Amino acid sequence: MEVVLREVSRGDLRGSILVTGFRGFGMVGYMASKHLALALRASKVGYILSDSMPPFIAVEEDGVGYPFDIYYSREARATILVNRAVPDRDVADEYTRFVAEWAKSIGFDFVVLLGGLSREFRPPGEEYGYRWLHNAFYDGPQLEAPKLEYGLGVMGPLALLYIYLDYYEVPTVMILPYSIVEGVDYEAALLGIKVVSSKLLRVTLQLPELETLARTQRAEFEKIIKLIEREEREEHESKGMYM
Repeated sequence: MEVVLREVSRGDLRGSILVTGFRGFGMVGYMASKHLALALRASKVGYILSDSMPPFIAVEEDGVGYPFDIYYSREARATILVNRAVPDRDVADEYTRFVAEWAKSIGFDFVVLLGGLSREFRPPGEEYGYRWLHNAFYDGPQLEAPKLEYGLGVMGPLALLYIYLDYYEVPTVMILPYSIVEGVDYEAALLGIKVVSSKLLRVTLQLPELETLARTQRAEFEKIIKLIEREEREEHESKGMYM
């Protein structure tokens, strides 16, 4: 594997904050990193070339996207690794270890990992909408939400990357908005970006497209919930008539 950089040097990235995630629950890690790069108007400065590249490219808002693209915002001092593809299971270990080694060699200020946490674990009345954790080497800003509770965990390439970043002593923080498990959770991705931008990058972003998608999805969820509640109420009333 190798990192291909264009128009920037390794020295340019040193001291910046690396943000990345994968297509896990709600596709939060991917959606948040992608829309963060767009909102920051970050430039595509390279990509990771793996030994087993997923065979696809995608035409997106900022041009042709590769499976593992690297973006950089000089103003925000942010480097974003957008994983459009999920590394195959047989190469996920190699890929995440390579990314961790690269992060160590660059000397990022710290790494931010974004992913989704199943909504079924959200406590009643929860006000923050996310949980987080960090390794022993992280001494960056402390977030307001509680840490990830005892008994909960993370699986997949995000967990592998956290392990390897810890092994290479790279300061790392993981942010996990509560999310639906299947499909895309725009609201969770939006929350992830807001936490990263306001608390860690200390920048103000405009996210009209993602906010519209999140608002529309929230309205659909509310319709479904009301429909289920009505059906349950009608079923209960129906049973009561024949008792």
